[in-house]
Amino acid sequence: MNNRQSKTVPANHGIHELVLTRSVLLAHLFAGKNAPGDVIRYARRYASVTHWEELMCAVINPKASRLTAIVCIRQLDGYSGIFRRHGSIEYVRFFIDWGDGEGFRAVGLTHFKVCDAAEGSDKSRYPLHHLVSIDFDTERYWESILCGIQPKVRAVLSWNQVPELDTSFTPVFGNQIDSQICIDAEKDLMSLFQRPAKVRGEWLFDAAP
Repeated sequence: MNNRQSKTVPANHGIHELVLTRSVLLAHLFAGKNAPGDVIRYARRYASVTHWEELMCAVINPKASRLTAIVCIRQLDGYSGIFRRHGSIEYVRFFIDWGDGEGFRAVGLTHFKVCDAAEGSDKSRYPLHHLVSIDFDTERYWESILCGIQPKVRAVLSWNQVPELDTSFTPVFGNQIDSQICIDAEKDLMSLFQRPAKVRGEWLFDAAP
């Protein structure tokens, strides 16, 4: 296992323990079976593990009526085992707090497929960044702005588990970000990255130095 970001491993759990847990979950995924309950309970001892994937930022793009987030894929493997054609799924659920006292409410879910780096591939391209986005209610946004309220966006990243609608949901593998960052165009966000490329049907970005 390539260990690029060991600092993301929780202090009370070793990387080998995490790798084994994830490998067991992947093995059951490829077999088309649900992992045993005890394995699921064991995995849930962890929270917000970002060794493999991490949500880097979430922004509001009112001109394009889009909520956007960027996910960093940190490792070369740990996504689909030796059956690379199968892969696994990264889910991102978005929430908005309109500032009306009701708190965060779910507004949409998106996802993309990830898989291990192929043998002989150019490993200098890793880690990769995936840009994901969904539509949102722009009229409601401008109403809030006119009332002097800047809406907040929350994005929740969860590997191979659909994030719940409950705002208290904490992913095992993944993390969440709250933000009030507003951009005028996607290029403002892309300026933080270099060399966009489309790989396996997804737009990817190499991290800027």
